[in-house]
Amino acid sequence: MPSQNMISEPLDVSFVIEELENDEIQEGCLTAEQYTKLFSAYLYTNELCAAKFLWRRVPEPVKADPELHKVWSIGKALWTKHYTQAYELIDCKWSSVLEPIMVAIKRRIQQDTLKFISMHYENIQLDKFQTFMGVDKEQAERIVESEGWTCRNGYVLPIAINEPDLGLGGSQEILDRLVTLSSFTSYIEN
Repeated sequence: MPSQNMISEPLDVSFVIEELENDEIQEGCLTAEQYTKLFSAYLYTNELCAAKFLWRRVPEPVKADPELHKVWSIGKALWTKHYTQAYELIDCKWSSVLEPIMVAIKRRIQQDTLKFISMHYENIQLDKFQTFMGVDKEQAERIVESEGWTCRNGYVLPIAINEPDLGLGGSQEILDRLVTLSSFTSYIEN
C-alpha cells in the first residue's frame, strides 16, 4: 500500500477559484496578485484549459508582473508536458503568499507521476524516475522506499497504485442521487 508521507493533504482551492472568478466578473479585471492566485489555483487543480484562457484575458500591462509571468511559464510547461522544466520553474524563489501553493502544485504533479509510473511501468531506470519526479537520487530513493517499491540494479520496480473501488454500493448511491436530483428538477420545472 502506498505511503501518504510524500504527499500532504490536498488543498481545497475551490472557494478561492470561485471567489476570484466572481470578482473578475464583477470588477472586469483583477490585480496582478489576484490573477497570480487564480492562475496558481487552476494549476493546482490541473485545470490547464482554464489557466490558458485566463492568460488570454489578463490585460497586457498586468502580464508584465514577474511572479504572474513565472506562474504562466509553469502553466506552459505543464500544458506541453515538459515536467522537468515545470519542476525547475516551481523550485524558484516565491513570495510567502505563493510558496505554499507552489509546493502543493509540485506535490500534486509528483503524485500524478507516481500513479502513472505505477500503472504503466514494470520497471524504470532510477535516473529516469528522478527526472520524472524532479528530485535528486537521494530523494528518489526515499520516495521509492516510502511507496514500498523496490530499487534494484539501478531500476525502480513499482507496485500499482490502485484506485478505491466503489463497487455496486458506490454505484447504487450515485444512481440514488441522480434519481433524487432528477425528481427535484422535474418538480421545479412543473
